[in-house]
Amino acid sequence: MRVATPRWIAAVALLTTAASTVVGAVPASADIAGPHYDVESSFNAYTDSASPDDTTYFPSGGLAPVGTSVDENGVTHTSRAYAGFDISGMNDSRLQRAVVTLPDELGADCTAARDLTVRRTAAFDGNDWADPPATQGAAVAVTPSDACQPVTPTADVTTMLDRALTKHETELWIEIRVPQRHEATKRFARTLSFNDVRLQVTLTNQAPDKPAKLGVNTSDQPCTDNFATNSDFDVFANMSDRDRNPGDVLTPEMEMWPTSDASAVTPVDTGIQSGFDGLFGSGYIHGKTLPDGRYGWHARTYDQRAYGPWSDPCYFTIDHVAPATAPTVASPDYPENSPTPIGGTFDYGTFLFTANGSADVVAFAYGMDGFQSARVDADQPGGAAVVSWYPTSSGHHSLTVWSVDAAGNRSQPRNYALNVA
Repeated sequence: MRVATPRWIAAVALLTTAASTVVGAVPASADIAGPHYDVESSFNAYTDSASPDDTTYFPSGGLAPVGTSVDENGVTHTSRAYAGFDISGMNDSRLQRAVVTLPDELGADCTAARDLTVRRTAAFDGNDWADPPATQGAAVAVTPSDACQPVTPTADVTTMLDRALTKHETELWIEIRVPQRHEATKRFARTLSFNDVRLQVTLTNQAPDKPAKLGVNTSDQPCTDNFATNSDFDVFANMSDRDRNPGDVLTPEMEMWPTSDASAVTPVDTGIQSGFDGLFGSGYIHGKTLPDGRYGWHARTYDQRAYGPWSDPCYFTIDHVAPATAPTVASPDYPENSPTPIGGTFDYGTFLFTANGSADVVAFAYGMDGFQSARVDADQPGGAAVVSWYPTSSGHHSLTVWSVDAAGNRSQPRNYALNVA
């Protein structure tokens, strides 16, 4: 008895996608490398010798009998199953291995005799037991799984898939049966669970590329050898891979070491970021707890099958020591501790800041009455800076200035006393 029309079956079989993956396909796991394609069948049916002119399409519960059985009325049934898989967009040039998994129904006797074969066929087009689809090539024996439950036998269909892809076919059609020598023997009959049948395709793998873009704090801030900090910070490395169809799931790995002992390598905590080609992997360096010194770090990419080469190293300096002396401050417009009020609210004055002998000073932070509101770079390490600044209220106030080193450490403040008119 037919339970679906050929027209409806054709509509299901023609479901495709313009993307590089396949309908029903899922990407490989980010934790465990699976097949590059894991494709469920887009068509399944079985035929029965007891009803030679009928076909059961998409059987209830996905359960399809294969082999010979006798029903409660004493009628003998010999069945063969058929499946179609959407293979459009698959990469034939990298094809390494393809298997079809053929799990038994849940609870099946996994110790029972099993002898199944898989064979490529022409497209299933209204066929039945009396008029089966033409077979192509040799049959492949199904290999039982080692585990008893769940029972998931597999058949190697690499050659079948390669021939189909070489001919630019978009579907792979197969027949699943007990071979003729045992097909009439009841103890070799099985019931397949088509809901769990899969075409699993593994491609030859190329290792990811060497990361060429390293960043600190953000992926847009290039890594430079003069980067210094006293805090925790993020590091980034671009992830790319030549395997683009389908794209591998990529994950970063990073290491760091003190330049004083290049053998003291420790892993860098990496973020959960992973994805496909073009994304940045991230790491987190605990700069607050690192001893002062110079360090290197590098990164590589893992595609769940192989590691790419390490990037060139990037260096940074950890510095927790503030500049030793407070800066000097002078102004011709606002002399310090003027006995009489001078200048005025919002009246600009010129101020000179110097590092006061601290060679590691690269900038000055400043603001009114102990609050930082601005920063200016020194003209050179350990140098000076000239700024225009105005007080925002009259009376006795101070211009507070700090020397700042490359790591962001601030010196003790210099409070420059003002008497504002």
